[in-house]
Amino acid sequence: MKQYLGIILSVIYALAIRLLGEMDVIEINSISFLIITPILIGFVPFFFKQTEFLRSTYKVIGFPIISVLLFLMIAVISRLEDLACFIIIGFPYVLISAAASLILRSIFEDKNKSIHKNALPIYLLPILFGMMEKQLPKQETELTISNEISIHSNPQTIWNNLLNVPDLKNERKSSFIHLLGIPRPIKSSYDAKTNIRLGYFENDIVLNESVVESIPLQKMIFKINLNNSNLKNSPTLEHVLKNKNIEFKHITYQLSAINEKRTKLKLSTTFTVHTNISFYGKFWSKLIIEDFETNLLQSLKSTIEQKNL
Repeated sequence: MKQYLGIILSVIYALAIRLLGEMDVIEINSISFLIITPILIGFVPFFFKQTEFLRSTYKVIGFPIISVLLFLMIAVISRLEDLACFIIIGFPYVLISAAASLILRSIFEDKNKSIHKNALPIYLLPILFGMMEKQLPKQETELTISNEISIHSNPQTIWNNLLNVPDLKNERKSSFIHLLGIPRPIKSSYDAKTNIRLGYFENDIVLNESVVESIPLQKMIFKINLNNSNLKNSPTLEHVLKNKNIEFKHITYQLSAINEKRTKLKLSTTFTVHTNISFYGKFWSKLIIEDFETNLLQSLKSTIEQKNL
């Protein structure tokens, strides 16, 4: 029975570290949370001297994986995370915790020993290192993701639909990123007096945007006003944007006529990734923004062309 206690303690430990992240003691997008914590999750069962556990490769690999999945399920149910975070956090957690468990098994298998109780302070490492990590400058990488599409319409008609984006509900496409819980755009409205565009998304997400540059029928540039946006129903977006793991610089639409009946619409997003795990942050940010742009352009194309029929 003691070996299964390791799973319970691993879940409790992971939840405790995640709550410290919510309290801003450590950061979620950090080496402390994404690397050190899952390593320690793999350590927990080895505090219990269990020959049966040590001799079972399935248990050595399976226990940390089960612990991670239970932790993430509880985090999603409690709204600490959503499905996107389940995948983003889950991938390194599963791999690292299982690998750590296998390495420890190779150390203790023949000796039939458990980790000495004096090693318990090692579980403070994510907190201590995390607090130090918060004080260190993060790596900054500026990226621009661009996508374009050909629309069977003239530039004027398309331009008229960029500030006040029509209802896209019937034309939105599903994708892998959407299935993970990243909200899709619905519509937008523009107030010329305040120069504010409100972009409405699924899950009652609202982005407050200002038009910072406009060249009629050619280019329009938006800037997101994060403090005035509503992100509460998307834990992933709230964590990433409000903690400035991703900082949007500007979003640009560019139009160019192909012929009298067709126009090329290009959408570009320029943003900065702030992280100490650069490759992982860049991978997910590029994947999500690439998917978002493609989905939005396809939805705009379908909606505008339907109007022209």
